[in-house]
This record gives sequence, structure tokens and C-alpha cells, in this order.
Amino acid sequence: MSDTRLERLLALSTCQVADAIDKLKIRGHMPDIIMLSPDTNSRVAGPAHTVLMVPAGGAPVEKLPAHHVDATPKGSVVVISCPPGTTTANWGGLMSTRARALGAAAVVVDGRARDIEEHRAMGFPVFARGVSIHGSTGYTSVASYGAPIACGGVTVRQGDIVLGDINGVVVIPQERFDEVLAKTEELARIEEKVTRELEAGATITATFAKYR
Repeated sequence: MSDTRLERLLALSTCQVADAIDKLKIRGHMPDIIMLSPDTNSRVAGPAHTVLMVPAGGAPVEKLPAHHVDATPKGSVVVISCPPGTTTANWGGLMSTRARALGAAAVVVDGRARDIEEHRAMGFPVFARGVSIHGSTGYTSVASYGAPIACGGVTVRQGDIVLGDINGVVVIPQERFDEVLAKTEELARIEEKVTRELEAGATITATFAKYR
């Protein structure tokens, strides 16, 4: 993924991308996952580094070659699938510290995070369903990383492109990235025209009839 293409994506909001993937019949919006850190209107994007969490004490989990955070590629967004109903946190301040040192772009947790003040202090972007004060030790364990997972109700594969901002998170299949980027930029240009006409006094009814 070239820096130029990611820069073009970062100029667009998750709302604009969500409209584009909806028109292209791609399921990529992760409902209910929100930005917890930083507490600004920042936007991040990068290829997914997928992690599958399972309940602790279940079937034996094969030993992995490295900790899932240590295995994070530079520039990637860590995407974590957690067991349904998990009330413990599957991401904390120490993990953000290591991920940031490795050059990770962000983390998306289909569950809870903790140490929110620490993530915000270091400016590391964290997206999750909520917050928990309890750690994950004894409750969940990592079954795999780098394999396809379900996160936020959508399938995420290693290398799929993740975009997150104050509005939420979307994932774009890597093989359809150029198509989605072009469609989103097209819709953004239309949105600019609608905005200018509304500012000039046009009605919603008239502009929507003209452009939508």
C-alpha cells in the first residue's frame, strides 16, 4: 500500500467511506466501535494485523511464535476479535506503549480497553466497544494472529485496510481498495457541490433531487 493512496484515504471520513461501500455492496462498517483515544478529531488508517481472542480454559491453544503485539507490522492497525460478552479489557496501556514503539497506527478491539488516560497521554489511537477496569489474564487468551477474524460484525483479513476516526471504524477489502477509494472521492466531490448550493440558499429537497 503506497503512502500516497493512504494519504488520499485519510483525507476522507469514515462516513464518506461507509456511503461508498454501501453503494458498492461491501459490508465493512463496524457498528458500536468508537474512538476512546485520543480525545481529538484525529483519523488513522493502515493494513489490518488480525488477532483472535478466545475464552481462557477452553480447548488448548497452540503456542504462538511471538506475542501478538510484538508481531505487529509497522504502520498496521491491530484488529482484535474478542469472545462475545467479554467484560474484561483486551487492550491496555502497556500494549499501546509497545505497539507505538513498533510504529503501529492504531488498535481496534471488538470488546473493551482500559488505561484510557495512558493511551491519550501517548496519543495512541484506540477504538473499542467500551471500557473495563479488569485485565484479560485468566479470562481470554490469544488463539492466533494473521488469520481472518470477525470484528464488529464484519470479516477482517490480514492486510485489509482499516480507517478509523471520531465517527467510527470501517474496513476495506484490500483487493477492492482502489475501487472504494475512487467511489468515495467521487461522492466527496458531490458532497462539496451540495454543501456549496445549500450555503447559497438551496433546499435539501432540491439538492438531493439533483445529486442523489
